[in-house]
Amino acid sequence: MIIIAFAEMSTCNTMSFENADTEETITCLIINVYHPQAGVFKSLNCIEKQKYRAEEMIKFGRDTKVCHFPLMDKRASRMQFVIQAFRHNESSELCFEIKNTSLRAKLCVNNEILDHLNKIDLPRKCVLRFGNYQFYLEKDDGEAREHFEIFIKLSLVPFCEEINVETLTHPVPEIGILDIVNTPAPESQIQTAVEIDENEMT
Repeated sequence: MIIIAFAEMSTCNTMSFENADTEETITCLIINVYHPQAGVFKSLNCIEKQKYRAEEMIKFGRDTKVCHFPLMDKRASRMQFVIQAFRHNESSELCFEIKNTSLRAKLCVNNEILDHLNKIDLPRKCVLRFGNYQFYLEKDDGEAREHFEIFIKLSLVPFCEEINVETLTHPVPEIGILDIVNTPAPESQIQTAVEIDENEMT
């Protein structure tokens, strides 16, 4: 009787496993963050992956009510930059683009400089810089089409300038005229974010 019961239990477990929904892997954007004053990242979740819908626009900046990843720094813009997922035509691969939403701070993506509202496709590995902030991004591909994850990791040391990153295409402006930068700007020319009053916008 014991042998029969064990056989029935084994058959039941096998059927349950076979009938279960196929588990999809999820594309994950791993973001390593660095700043000389690590306290600016104290509100970020560096413990677990965070899941988002593919159509969500992920915001980084000082405004804790709007931004998914708040930066506790008065020198940061209310909304510093946004990352959004997309897919190319006839492709199932989930890709990402980044847009600079800061009025005053330029965003350096590898060797490209993004002005306000300029955006560019993110390669699989890249380094973002503005002011004293450094972000090293790496995409881990998955199968799911409706969701993606972001995993924040805190780095205690800056990222090497010689890191092996992919070549970017020129940034695409949403509005206005883009000045294409052919050579990397010196670190001193990457401005620290300074928030201005809306009345000063042009």
